[in-house]
Amino acid sequence: MGITRDELISILAEADPAGLIAAGAPPDEYAAEADAILGLHGIPQLTEITGVFAVSFSNPGTCSRETARWIVEEMARRARP
Repeated sequence: MGITRDELISILAEADPAGLIAAGAPPDEYAAEADAILGLHGIPQLTEITGVFAVSFSNPGTCSRETARWIVEEMARRARP
């Protein structure tokens, strides 16, 4: 998928699955999760997205399926051909 790291960080900040941005964290707070997602092969599946956040935050409920779906949809929408 043709999406830049910065664009994915922006998408994750907008989604803010862990509420970090709302709590005042900097916009690049999800850089590690963006790197993990970019390291996945092919188009990320919802379970892979939720899994990245579950591992990162030691909480399987950090990223809901609805939020993961929005992230995947935004990645596809903003992808470069």
